[in-house]
Amino acid sequence: MQLHQFGLESRRRIRHLAALAIAVATAAALAACGSSSSSSSASNAADTSQGSGSSAGVATAQAKLKQYEATPTKIVQTQSLKSPPPTGKTLVMLGTTDPGNVIIQKQLAELAKLAHWNYYQVSYDPANIGTFNQAIDTALAKHPDYVAEAGLPLTAQALQKVQAAGAKWMPTAVYPVTVKPPVIAASNAYANDAEMGRVLAYFFVADSGGKGNAIIEHVPAYPILTAFTNSFTATVKSLCPSCKTEFVNITIPDLAAGKIPSRMVSALRTNSDANYMVFDYGPFAEGINSALNAAGLSNKVKILGQAADQGAIGALKSGQQTAWTGFDPAYQAYAMFDSMFRDLEGLPINEAQEGLQPTQILTKDNINSVNIQNGFWSEPADAPSQFKALWHLQ
Repeated sequence: MQLHQFGLESRRRIRHLAALAIAVATAAALAACGSSSSSSSASNAADTSQGSGSSAGVATAQAKLKQYEATPTKIVQTQSLKSPPPTGKTLVMLGTTDPGNVIIQKQLAELAKLAHWNYYQVSYDPANIGTFNQAIDTALAKHPDYVAEAGLPLTAQALQKVQAAGAKWMPTAVYPVTVKPPVIAASNAYANDAEMGRVLAYFFVADSGGKGNAIIEHVPAYPILTAFTNSFTATVKSLCPSCKTEFVNITIPDLAAGKIPSRMVSALRTNSDANYMVFDYGPFAEGINSALNAAGLSNKVKILGQAADQGAIGALKSGQQTAWTGFDPAYQAYAMFDSMFRDLEGLPINEAQEGLQPTQILTKDNINSVNIQNGFWSEPADAPSQFKALWHLQ
């Protein structure tokens, strides 16, 4: 069974991702802001605890990986609110049709209902920055306490407009971003992708026995994904100097045209010694198994990646792909509300905690035993109850 046939729905999703990438690149160029996480460079993303030699690095990778093999049982956030959060507040989400974004929107709406808040969604086209600016105006007309957004770096104009209206920003999966008024926090931050990069590097080094040669797909137009690729390559270099990594940088036109599979197969033909392919986002692996099969290379490489989506999870179950990190878009909504509740109560917001979320290394051996929701890995399975306990909303 071909789990990654590049059909109409897959092409629609890739076209949307390409449009978002264009918007991200444009907004990043305009953004008059730095990043609270930009210090997470390739050098400090690396794990430098191994001894000398590849064997010591493999042993270190194996030891480090163990903490990510078990299914997480605790959410990252640890501190309770002083009291139940205030009711009657208003949140507006600026949303797109990206599958992960839709999950965030749905979860935000459910949590707003739980907290007795007003919730509105304003849609925009990520390929058209003008519609994003219009969406901000529409959102502010609803007199929100908070405006939520996922993916686009915030321009100076967007920051000033929301602050002037007396509202606050609650972004997620945004890079670069500076956490200072009107931005209260950043969930799913740069550090989260960096952590998943380290986890996958541990697997790569351990699984290859220190003999890995990886071709890495990367779309540079997504700034936050650089956290993953920088962390992965730096950790590999630190633990396994003899391992090899090679980037295949995907352009926006190639992404929009669905050419990632053919580009990766071409790179594999050129690098005949490669034995792994690494993807920096689940949907970007769409079609790779079909392309490898057509090229007669299906047994040539093991496929790894960050943030398994429904297709990657299916490929793990069938044994067509080898390992992915678990990621849950819905968790972002919980972290966003956690930050907003703390802001309202005047409590300190732990940036390190709010920017991270649990993850796990997923393989064929454990994929059938983990909780899957909305097509994504979703652990801890009782995360909603844990958050509600912190918020006194049980």
